[in-house]
Amino acid sequence: MEPSPPVLEGRLPTADQKQIKTIFDKLESDQIEFLDQSGKRIIELCTGLLGVLFAVSAFGDKFPPPYIAGNLPAKGLAVAVLTLLILALRAGFLVVRPRRYRRYDYNLSAMRAEITLIVEYKRRWFNVAAWLFVLGSLALAGLVASILLTA
Repeated sequence: MEPSPPVLEGRLPTADQKQIKTIFDKLESDQIEFLDQSGKRIIELCTGLLGVLFAVSAFGDKFPPPYIAGNLPAKGLAVAVLTLLILALRAGFLVVRPRRYRRYDYNLSAMRAEITLIVEYKRRWFNVAAWLFVLGSLALAGLVASILLTA
């Protein structure tokens, strides 16, 4: 049998310690709303970049435009941008999509566990969306560079 840890004498928290706890309590309580707003922002940014991609690929009177038609790297990058941004858009939707949650009216521990699951789900999909968005943005920059280098 392991010895039990020593019992420490308690003391009242200082003003600084109370302030730190208040900040963390606010961060924790605002986490779900923050993740929802971040997911919506990813969706907006992906939609904007998809508009840029469509403008680049459909610019001119012929489709595909000559600066893409004979440029194999540009074609590959255009497909990569489209794929990455659509996947980021999908992941962003998973962050904000309404879902059913278990509600335990008389079990605070279970409610706390459910909130933790909600936050982890939203955080996981936001991270996926953010990385896909970054990769899609880099691929779009590569596409523009590829077009400029062959012009």
